[in-house]
Amino acid sequence: MIEVFAGNKYCAPLKVAKKYDVVVVGSGPAGCIAAVSARRNGASVLLVEREGSLGGMMTGGSINGIGINGYRAETVSEIGRPIVVDGISMELFRRLQAAEGAPQGDPMVRHPIDSQIMVHVLDEMMEEANVDVLFHTSAFDALVEDGKVKGVAIVNKSGAQLILAGVVIDASADGDIAAAAGAPFEYGRPQDGRHHGGSLDLRIGGVNIERFIEYLENQPILTEEERAELEADRSRLLGAGREPNTAISLEEGKPVVREFNVVPTDWEQVKKDISEGKQPRIHLTSTGGGPFPGRAPIKDGKYVPLPAGLDKEWIEYIKEGKVPPLMGAAAHVYPPPRFYSVGVFKHGKVRFDQLQSGVYECWFDQTSGEEISKALMFMRKVNKAYFSFLKERIPGFEDAYIHQEATMVGTRESRRIVGEYTIHEEDLLTGKEFDDVIAKGGPRSPDAHSVTGRWGDGVTSTNKHVWNIPYRALVPKNVDNLLVAGRCISATTLALGALRDQATCMTMGEAAGAAAALSAKLGVTPRELDVKLLQKALLKQKVILFLENEKEKEKAILHYQP
Repeated sequence: MIEVFAGNKYCAPLKVAKKYDVVVVGSGPAGCIAAVSARRNGASVLLVEREGSLGGMMTGGSINGIGINGYRAETVSEIGRPIVVDGISMELFRRLQAAEGAPQGDPMVRHPIDSQIMVHVLDEMMEEANVDVLFHTSAFDALVEDGKVKGVAIVNKSGAQLILAGVVIDASADGDIAAAAGAPFEYGRPQDGRHHGGSLDLRIGGVNIERFIEYLENQPILTEEERAELEADRSRLLGAGREPNTAISLEEGKPVVREFNVVPTDWEQVKKDISEGKQPRIHLTSTGGGPFPGRAPIKDGKYVPLPAGLDKEWIEYIKEGKVPPLMGAAAHVYPPPRFYSVGVFKHGKVRFDQLQSGVYECWFDQTSGEEISKALMFMRKVNKAYFSFLKERIPGFEDAYIHQEATMVGTRESRRIVGEYTIHEEDLLTGKEFDDVIAKGGPRSPDAHSVTGRWGDGVTSTNKHVWNIPYRALVPKNVDNLLVAGRCISATTLALGALRDQATCMTMGEAAGAAAALSAKLGVTPRELDVKLLQKALLKQKVILFLENEKEKEKAILHYQP
């Protein structure tokens, strides 16, 4: 038993506080599910969380949705749209629905949720599973001996201390512990290190929805000259002078135009949806934030203004000097008019006095405390500009107020740990099969936002395959007794564009949790673990590893005896 670690890094020795079979660092979508999975497989478990609540982007990120393509996949086979994520992740989703924290029915592409109810549901799941949780606790280093992780160094109100572990799961999203333990990692795209940016969501309350709808419904139709002027301003101010609605095709390797499905707003249907408590379909802006900033309503090569939009008003606000240029962009560009979700789902109902907004993306080193702090202040400044614009210029927002601003930076990409296998975009495009499959996902394609902020620099694909995640991508090179789960797993930057969805991260976490528990129980490292035993455990937890046409494989695993 190691009692004290007095390394050169520290002014005082760190005392051992406790020992667990499994320690999970980070309680985002991957970490919270990993903790429950490890506990259900018989391990003693500690979950370490730097914030004051569980859930990560599902709660503190305030993104107002779960799944984001993760639970279901499109496919051209006879299967239709199969469920690809089940197990504890689906159990969480159903519990959230039962608590009126999500609309009823099967999971949608981006199923609305009530983040505050999610906080309580996750607390209940941890209590029921007897998972120990430490809030407001940062894991800042790894204890490594002879190439094996023996525990993590943490700090909280009780001071700095060591927690020993049989296996550590790094679900910090940024790969903090894996990097500290000496695991190799990559950051950004190979040619220049640029990566997806961070976001900060904002919820505005006090909206007079009737007055707002009346304004949108009665907007004047722009003349051809006005349309051309608006499009030129949008290109210059938002896209660095680039053509809108373009991206690099992953399959073709060249720029392509993404046709925008221009659908006139049906105001009678909008009013009917609101009267029935449903989310209305209103396109407030043509550039409201998305994988390809600059997406414009273009049909047959011509610009078509959306019947309801705030593009023109926002451009005028920028031209008046009311909006700061985007931090970290590779050119002088301004934030897009990000106003979406007219009506926000809260405790069983869509609340039409609220609207979702907030910074979609700016660029900074998301592993640097100094840069994160500067970015938070910058993004709050932009969010204030969004709020002020609506309050000053748009009818229906006269009595508006900031209802909620995310407490956490919305991070899409930082470190990607190099594992025993690196998932490539081709693996996802082709639906490559792996003998050590531990999760499925889809249909989100391998992609990249415009990591420069300029229009046309995003990468897109038409992938609709169900794809597979191998266990080896969760096992870091060079370090034992350590697993990673979530968006820090071993993948290329383009593959990560598909893998980082919340439900997909949850199913990775379920696999990591079961693997850690089995490794601790059997006295082997995760690298040495018999993957068929892990697959068998996951199938018993209703994790989907095989589709309908793969039932023979599933049967063989369920009957496997080492």
